[in-house]
Amino acid sequence: MLNTLELRKVIKIMRNHGIEFSFKTGGKHSGKFIKGNKSFPVKTHGLKTSILPYALKGLIKKFDLPHDMFSSNN
Repeated sequence: MLNTLELRKVIKIMRNHGIEFSFKTGGKHSGKFIKGNKSFPVKTHGLKTSILPYALKGLIKKFDLPHDMFSSNN
């Protein structure tokens, strides 16, 4: 089961898989995780923003990541 993670932790984990985060895309109070032609938008209000389990599941599905990559990093 996935738990809520801070955005800064999610960025660090995703960076290890070659996926970058940009605050400059997505409009005000949002950003996107980007890899190649795939992107996933998230709402942000700073690096301590909580990323909820449904968004973590969306990241896993969108970028074809291992299903347990966020559950072991809490």
